[in-house]
Amino acid sequence: MGTILTSKQIGWKLRKLRQQAGWTQEYLAEKIGVSTQQIQNYESGTNKLNTDRLQQLAQTLDVPVQAFFTDEAEPYPLAVSEKLLLDSYRAIPNRDIQESILKITANATKNS
Repeated sequence: MGTILTSKQIGWKLRKLRQQAGWTQEYLAEKIGVSTQQIQNYESGTNKLNTDRLQQLAQTLDVPVQAFFTDEAEPYPLAVSEKLLLDSYRAIPNRDIQESILKITANATKNS
């Protein structure tokens, strides 16, 4: 098991994820319904994030919750279904079929 992160470390990660999204503290605050000062307090580690708020932030930033707890160098763990899909895709010997699958999935996500 890894080390327990402090509120300051999790806040730093929140700041980094917010900046990667290209958002200001004001914009993120508006998106989740808190004050800009509250975002500042989360990012500085002054206020702790509870599990509900952490999940809300992850959903709003479109990242998995584990993004707050992993280093960028560490890949996010894949779900079993994601690994099966990836392994199956890689096992397809025909590049044209792989390209077709990519087109299908790209189109499916556009329509979602």
